[in-house]
Amino acid sequence: MPRTIKKWGWMRFLKGKISGRIKLRPSCPLPMFIETPFSKPMFEKEGFREYVLGNIPLRRVGQPEDITGAVIYLASEASNLVTGHILLIDGGWTAH
Repeated sequence: MPRTIKKWGWMRFLKGKISGRIKLRPSCPLPMFIETPFSKPMFEKEGFREYVLGNIPLRRVGQPEDITGAVIYLASEASNLVTGHILLIDGGWTAH
């Protein structure tokens, strides 16, 4: 099962079980394609990078630092009214 589906399922479980009962606001950033040493072999496969870029409206693969702002936001007081939210970091892939 893909990691993103597992994370989504876990978030929905947490939201249903604990939201509103305790002062825990389960939310998470959900990056799509981030270029890391772990993902490097995927991007080296012939045609894969072109396929990914063709489906991302911003036409670039994410970098680890692209996730930083979302994590800071979700951990800060600026997100005090945000709970049970999955913040997509995908360059528009999902909306495409």
